[in-house]
Amino acid sequence: MFKAILLVCTLVNGSGDKLNCWEIHDTLSPNGYATERKCMVRIDEMAIAVRNIIYPPYKIQYKCEKNFERI
Repeated sequence: MFKAILLVCTLVNGSGDKLNCWEIHDTLSPNGYATERKCMVRIDEMAIAVRNIIYPPYKIQYKCEKNFERI
């Protein structure tokens, strides 16, 4: 299973030299997706949602983290 995660950082400094960053985890399928391709599709959807909420400038990083399931 692959879990979709975004890291979004504003490029405008907050207090001092610190950037404001948020780690965003998928809530539609919190246990992940069967394939990395399906995870990447969800990453694209999540990135579009971020673009509609957070004002530029910002930086988005992403990953499809492989989860290991116990049997």
